[in-house]
Amino acid sequence: MDDGIKQRLIGAVVLVALMVIFLPMLFSGDDLEPADVLVEIPERPAIPSFEITEPVKPSEQLEAEKPVSSKPQPTLQELVDKEVDENKLPVSWALQVASFKERSNAEKLRDTLRKGGYKAYIKYRLDVEPKMIRVLVGPVLERKEIDKIKDAIARHHKLEGVVVRYLP
Repeated sequence: MDDGIKQRLIGAVVLVALMVIFLPMLFSGDDLEPADVLVEIPERPAIPSFEITEPVKPSEQLEAEKPVSSKPQPTLQELVDKEVDENKLPVSWALQVASFKERSNAEKLRDTLRKGGYKAYIKYRLDVEPKMIRVLVGPVLERKEIDKIKDAIARHHKLEGVVVRYLP
């Protein structure tokens, strides 16, 4: 027999054998049966009962004392005299506490400062190589206030910060 005919016959036998094996698997109806799914729905929680009390009569209500303002209110002129930048926005300050290459270190310090009650945030500096992640505290409007924060962080966290101008 010719080799070409032998190869064709062997190929046909292999294809028929594969069809005999796999076609029954494809057309069997076993997979079409719906699967039993057990769903447990918890009982509806009991609604707590409460008593409705009688409304308080207006004569029984007490008036709260008005708190005395300890700080004098700034005058309009003082507000106008505040430092403003070229965009007519108030000048504000922030404290750069540290710079890191690793984001996880910066986030850890930020979280520590937040737990201490400071308004800490992270700012990415992408314009320098290597890329730096800065941890800052602030912003505040008064330079004296950021200096107090700097001293407090130096005492409690042993970190010497640098006062910088806050740029959003």
